[in-house]
Amino acid sequence: MNTGTLHRAVALLILTLVSAPSIAQDAADVLRGPDVRDETAHSLVQQSMTGGFQRIDGRPEAAALRLMALDPERMRLVDEAIADHALAVAMLLVDQIDLVRQMSDAIRADDPQSAQQAMRTLWTTFDPEHRRDPLMHRLASFLTPEEQAEAQRLLDEYWDAWISWELRNTHDMQPEALADARAKTQQRLALELFQQEVREGYELTLRRYQQALEGIYAAVEPTDEQRAQIRSLVIEHIRTTRLEATPEQRRAAMHRIYELLDTQRRQKLFDYLLRQVVPG
Repeated sequence: MNTGTLHRAVALLILTLVSAPSIAQDAADVLRGPDVRDETAHSLVQQSMTGGFQRIDGRPEAAALRLMALDPERMRLVDEAIADHALAVAMLLVDQIDLVRQMSDAIRADDPQSAQQAMRTLWTTFDPEHRRDPLMHRLASFLTPEEQAEAQRLLDEYWDAWISWELRNTHDMQPEALADARAKTQQRLALELFQQEVREGYELTLRRYQQALEGIYAAVEPTDEQRAQIRSLVIEHIRTTRLEATPEQRRAAMHRIYELLDTQRRQKLFDYLLRQVVPG
């Protein structure tokens, strides 16, 4: 196949590739609120099977409101707020793609300190105050004053129990030292919750790009220089399109990758794209 024909074939394949699914379609499970096992109980504090503290799956604020007897319309608003928050975290990863790249590089280099620093920077960018309950500002608008007080009670009780469990092996601390330890533990746990949201946001937004990169790398076997260039092109594509690429933008990005390669690797890329369109 001559170069001109190969160029046209690649363009045709790119045009026929199915576009990436929308965020809303991908997000069904990720954006679903946390489950609370016993919604008749008036506490978020539960014991695990081994008698330890049982962490809630998801944000405690969402779980607290699911525990309360809100009417269907207000629960719909709560669900929308939870989904909006999750989507905001997901889009943060797109807007801060360079910081995400730094974190990824640090993890690959086995540099947990740098990775953690990048995560803290990401957290500060999203929530400069590092709030314990970042969802409550919006969720409180759906509640009466009495309900707000009940939600706050549920959250305070949950966090108090969680922090106490984390510090269960500390003894004979002076009140000032204990208060400092509890404050630091709360910050650490709040960061852990944010990290979980980042992981979910990554699955929602960037995971499919990572999978696409891995597929291209495996098929094309690029040189180290080509690999770095391909990665930079994809990151720039994400930054520019913010997950809303048009067919023309997707086609242009793939052509830029194609142009980076030598003739042999271009053929491998063509074969790889062909398998995506006509598998088997």
